[in-house]
Amino acid sequence: MFGITPRTTTARISLVLFAVLLAGSALMLVLLESATRNQLDREVQARITAIADAAQTAWRSGGIEAAVTILDGELQVPGPLIIHLSRRDGSLLLGNMARWPANVAANGRFYRLPAMHADHNDVELYLVTTRQLPDGYRLLVGRSLEAEEQLQKTLTTMLAIALPIAAMLAFLTSRLITAIITDRVRGITDVVGEVTAGKLHARVTLPPGPPADAFDSMGQAFNVMLARVESVLDELRAVTDGLAHDLRSPLTRLKARTDRLGMGSVVDAADLAAVSAEAQSLLGMLDNSLEISRAEAGIGRDSFADVDLSAMVTDLAEMYGPLAEDSGVHFTVLPGLSRVTALAHRQLLGRALANLIDNALRYGAAGGVIELAAENTDAGTRLVVGDHGPGIAVSQRREALRRFGRLDAARGAQNVRQGEALQGQTLQGAGLGLSLAAAVARLHGGTITLADNKPGLKVAIDLPAVRAAE
Repeated sequence: MFGITPRTTTARISLVLFAVLLAGSALMLVLLESATRNQLDREVQARITAIADAAQTAWRSGGIEAAVTILDGELQVPGPLIIHLSRRDGSLLLGNMARWPANVAANGRFYRLPAMHADHNDVELYLVTTRQLPDGYRLLVGRSLEAEEQLQKTLTTMLAIALPIAAMLAFLTSRLITAIITDRVRGITDVVGEVTAGKLHARVTLPPGPPADAFDSMGQAFNVMLARVESVLDELRAVTDGLAHDLRSPLTRLKARTDRLGMGSVVDAADLAAVSAEAQSLLGMLDNSLEISRAEAGIGRDSFADVDLSAMVTDLAEMYGPLAEDSGVHFTVLPGLSRVTALAHRQLLGRALANLIDNALRYGAAGGVIELAAENTDAGTRLVVGDHGPGIAVSQRREALRRFGRLDAARGAQNVRQGEALQGQTLQGAGLGLSLAAAVARLHGGTITLADNKPGLKVAIDLPAVRAAE
C-alpha cells in the first residue's frame, strides 16, 4: 500500500504533504508554547502593576503612610512577591528585598532580573516594575517567575515529545493520502490498459450520483472520452465495411464495361456514358464520405457567418423545381412569420439540405408533395424537409442516420417498381445523405430529428442560437 518509488510524482506529493503537515504541527506547538508564556507574563505584569499603581495612588491621596499601609499588607501575604521602598538616600524604608538592583531605573518599565527574597536563600528570576514617588522615594514591586519557568520547562519537554509524534503522524498521513490518490489514479490507468488491450467497453468505476470530487469528474470525463472513442472506432469499422460493400458493385460494373470496351473494335457511346456515370457515382460517394469526416472533425467552424435560411430554402426550391416537375412532385415552401437567419456554414448547410431534398425526391415522389420550411424556435432555428412517401419506421431511424446505414428489404422493394433499388433513405443509395445532414447539424451544435409526416418522413435540423464553438 505504501510502496512508493523515489523521485516519482507520488513520492514528491508524499514528501510535500509530510513537510507541510510536520511544519504545521511544529508551528502550532511553538505558537502554543509562546502563547502560554505570553499569557503568564501578562498575568504577572497585571498583578505587580496593580500593587504599584495602588501604592502610588495612595501616596497621592494619603501620603507616605497610606502607601506604606498598602505595601505592608501585601508583604503580610505569603508568596513569591518582593517589594522595595527606598528613601531619597537609597536606604530601605520597607520591603523584603535588601538592595535596589543596579542598572534599574524608576521609570515604570518591566525588568527580568535575578534577586533574592529576604525569606529565601536562593536567587530566583523575578519580573519587576518600578515607580518614581514624590520626595525622591522609589518603589520596586516584583514577582518570582519560578513557577512560570517550571511550567515553561514542562511545556518545552512536552514539545520535544510531541514533535516526533507529530512527525510520525504527518508521515503516516502523507503516505495514506498518497495511497488514496494512487489508488484513484490506478483505477484510470487500469482502464487505459484494458482499452489498449482491446477491451473498448471498459469504463472507470464511479459511485452513483453526481461527481463528488475532482477524481469523479475526471473519471466521468474519461468515460465520456472512451465512449466517444468506441463510437468513432465502431463508425470507422462501419465506414470500412460500407465502403467495401458499396464500392464492390460499381467497381465490378465499371470493370465489366471497360473490359467490354477493350474487347470491342468500336467504342460504344452508351458504354462510355455508363463508365462515366459509374466513375461519377464513385467520386460522389467518396466526396460525401470525406465531407462527413470533415464535419465530424469540426472543420469549417471558422467559416461561420450569418445565413438567411429563408432565402436558402427558397433558392433550393427554385433550383430543384424542374427536376421535381419531371417526377410529378410539387414543392411547398412553408412561410415563416419572420426572416429566419442563423450563424452557420452556408455551403455545408446548403449541401445537407440539398441531400435531404434529393432523398425526398427519390423516395417520397409518390406522395406528390414535398414541404420545405425555415422557422424560428425558442432555442434557435429549424430547417424542415417533409415528404409523403413510405417513410421510415421508428425502429429504423437510428440506423438510417448512421453512415452507410441500411434499412430493410421491404422498403427497398417500394422503389424497385420505380426503377431504383432502394437500400435505405440515403444519398444515391450509399447511406450518406442523412449521415451528412446529421454531421453538419452536429458541427453547428444542433440536432437532426426524423419524424412521421403522416404519411411520409419529416426531417428537421435544429440549430442553436449560438454555435457550438462559442
